[in-house]
Amino acid sequence: MNCNIPLPEEKDWKFIDELKSPLWRKINWKKREAAPGEISLAPGIKIVPNFPDPESLLDTAYADLNNFFSAAGITTGGNYSIVTEKQDTGEKEAFRIDITGEQCRIISGDSEGIRRAIYHLEDEICRHGGPYLTEGVIERKSFIKTRVSRCFFGPIKRPPRNRDELMDNVDYYPDEYLNRLAHEGVNALWLTLSFRDVCPSPLFPEHAKDWRKRLEKLNKTIKKCTRYGIKIYAFCIEPMGFGPNSEYLLSEEELTRHPDLCGHETASFKYFCTSSPKGLKYIEDCTRFLFEHAPGLGGLIDINMGERPTHCYSSLMSLKDNNCPRCSKRTPGEVFADTLKAFARGMHSVNPEAEMIAWLYVPWIKESHGLDVESTKKVLNKIAGQMPEDITFQYNFESAGEIEQLGKTRYANDYWLAWDGPSEIYRNCVKNAAKNGARTSAKIQVGCSHEVATVPFVPVPGILYRKYKAMHELGVSSVMQCWYFGNYPGIMNKAAGELSFEPFPASQTDFLENLARIDWGENARTVAKAWQCFDEGYSSFPVEVNFTHYGPIHNSIVWPLHLFPADEPIAPSWRFTFPLESGDRIGECICYGHTIDETLQLLKIMKTKWGEGVRLIEKIEPQYQDNRARMLDIGLAQALEIQIASADNIMNFYALRERLPFEKPEQQRKMLDKMKLLVNEEITNGKKLIELCNRDSRLGFHSEAEGYKYFAKKIQWRMECLEKLLERDFPAVSGMISSGKPLFPEYTGKTPQGKVYRLPSSEPDAPGEVFENDPDCRWKAWQDNGNIHIHVTCRHSVQDMDLENITVNIEPCRLWPVQGFIAYRNGKTQHDNLCVIGDHTWKADIRNADDCWQVNFTIPLKIFTGYHKPGRPLRCNVLWKISNFKVLSSWNTVHPWNSRLAFRTENTNDLGWLMLNN
Repeated sequence: MNCNIPLPEEKDWKFIDELKSPLWRKINWKKREAAPGEISLAPGIKIVPNFPDPESLLDTAYADLNNFFSAAGITTGGNYSIVTEKQDTGEKEAFRIDITGEQCRIISGDSEGIRRAIYHLEDEICRHGGPYLTEGVIERKSFIKTRVSRCFFGPIKRPPRNRDELMDNVDYYPDEYLNRLAHEGVNALWLTLSFRDVCPSPLFPEHAKDWRKRLEKLNKTIKKCTRYGIKIYAFCIEPMGFGPNSEYLLSEEELTRHPDLCGHETASFKYFCTSSPKGLKYIEDCTRFLFEHAPGLGGLIDINMGERPTHCYSSLMSLKDNNCPRCSKRTPGEVFADTLKAFARGMHSVNPEAEMIAWLYVPWIKESHGLDVESTKKVLNKIAGQMPEDITFQYNFESAGEIEQLGKTRYANDYWLAWDGPSEIYRNCVKNAAKNGARTSAKIQVGCSHEVATVPFVPVPGILYRKYKAMHELGVSSVMQCWYFGNYPGIMNKAAGELSFEPFPASQTDFLENLARIDWGENARTVAKAWQCFDEGYSSFPVEVNFTHYGPIHNSIVWPLHLFPADEPIAPSWRFTFPLESGDRIGECICYGHTIDETLQLLKIMKTKWGEGVRLIEKIEPQYQDNRARMLDIGLAQALEIQIASADNIMNFYALRERLPFEKPEQQRKMLDKMKLLVNEEITNGKKLIELCNRDSRLGFHSEAEGYKYFAKKIQWRMECLEKLLERDFPAVSGMISSGKPLFPEYTGKTPQGKVYRLPSSEPDAPGEVFENDPDCRWKAWQDNGNIHIHVTCRHSVQDMDLENITVNIEPCRLWPVQGFIAYRNGKTQHDNLCVIGDHTWKADIRNADDCWQVNFTIPLKIFTGYHKPGRPLRCNVLWKISNFKVLSSWNTVHPWNSRLAFRTENTNDLGWLMLNN
């Protein structure tokens, strides 16, 4: 069921106009007299810019200060002097503000310290709730020196649109947008480029045909952002390996000209060897060229592990089985160090102050991928411990985190805002890097994350307090604050900026109230309490990576609902690809990290606590009717309440639907009534969210998808679909119940369709079921002592025995992804289990003969506890494969779906029935 309503065009992205609008609008403070110790600025002030500024770097800050006083109705032709002065304050960005009855002195040793002090002074006046300052001295210095964000609406230079911001004429950095970011502490922005596009090389003369155009745009961006104290960092994944994907890799033809660049090899890729002098020279030359031709560039962020093939140790698997003739004789730490030194040499030969950030992107370490988790962690710790001194080591703050939820250990991968972190491996790696003299960096998500990226930010600054407190204790000095999303200006950016400076706030409560006082004045305590409610609710987000990538909280408000089972897959949240609209296979978004009951428990906590916070701020809403910024904040909180409630409704709807066919008629009628109530609640939620969307164009926009995942017209479409559901499908199911007909018998297995295998209680004598188009491959199965046994006999293929495998795919219950039990001809096994929580012990006895090979699978049913219901059949397929994607033959014919992140190509319509002997 696809919606044919077109997405809003870029000209309709009204939030861009909002970002371009002046930061300071009319400020309406309640009139009051100065309190004891306060200095009144009401008679007027005079700005005295005595700080030497030959490059005019502070012009934007002075202009902002003038605009601030103008918005507050304070003349800048008065007698109270605000003077900027240059004095040594110990380190960059450190500042002191001396406030006396005669003047306010802003003192720093560098221009960025003055900038930070000016913005802090504005905040202090706002905290007073009027044109007042308190006599005294304020001293601050940054401990997070590099605070990197990104343009919220800039092109991502990735499929499906493949737009490159360096190749168009759009200004992605309007002045007032930069002004907002600067106020919130952001001092760097990253944008994507590749050496192939911008760095001519004699090795590859076909590269960089448009380098002049790209670097001209880059230099314009650098100059504009520098005026606000913001540096530009280039983000890349270099050096590119070699393979068939021309978007992200160099070609095999390019490799044939330079065979000495070939390092570690897999079936799909060849890695770029940096143990070769030519390889190191290529990196150094490209980096030098880039910084020579973009001299103001602040630094380079390079993913040098985990994302795509680059150097020979750039994947976890290559740490284990590296076959490069050169790198395999060296330690991973040595190869990393030499590779990164080449980047640094090229960069620092031009700009010694530029920063090289080495990002090890390692979201998870999975035993199911054939890795020994503990030994892999030790190797990563050693790599971190060999970071060169002039490199900043960056790791994802939450990667491989372990969290207790509902009494069980859950596994966080990357990009969690809902969990404080850091993970154990993050702690150990940054400690080891620091011991070697390297700076350390945290990759986090400040504004929002994959959990829900269809809002500009999630207002939970208390979570940031705990993250930055840990960074402070670990000595972290750099933060990459976002991926493509999580970067919209607002309270979360502001909180991150505040928390990047010392003295670090003594308590979370004090921090929240002090932060709220800037924008909410005398209602700061109420708002801080609301944020705490949001924090408590959001921290109950189900910790399962697929609930972030596919979960309903992003855009459940436009998910169709299916009363009759459709068995259709869930759409990825971050792209507009297969499928376009989410179906009913809700198990894909929780997999085996949580049961449906556990998910519903957590969503109930989220909904309840978030609602408590919204009720608090709604009490003060009447006071802000003329304050657009605060009304947007209130509307955002209300929108998130709707999104959470809608997600809860969807999961409840399908939980009830899956139980419905197995209940007695009286209970079925009650359940159907509950489902009808949920549908009506969703119609009401849609109406509410349409109103909020009409007020706030940020809602529904997903930066990585480069478009709106929900918007008013699409919500209306879904509401109409729900009305039809009530008019047509509910009466039909009610009629089936009244007539005594079984519900959905083909779906439940009561009347199974397609191939059926009935399990005996002992091994059958018959040779077994034949694979399609291959009589030499057969399988048979039986069940005893709580185990399913599957015996497969298959002829040898002429393919690589390291890739040839027998895969048994089992769907424990409808709507859940298959679990793959994989036996390779070389004797290895793999459980493609999508993060099973609990026991997942199983066996595969693999035997090779002259003309065939055999596998005996023993799969305990207890693996499926919490998902499989006793007495119900399973669905399965048995496949003979080469690699994960190439099927040679199978029991049931396959019609592959498009591959999706975390999910391969298994089409659930290709599964046959496995009838248990309960």
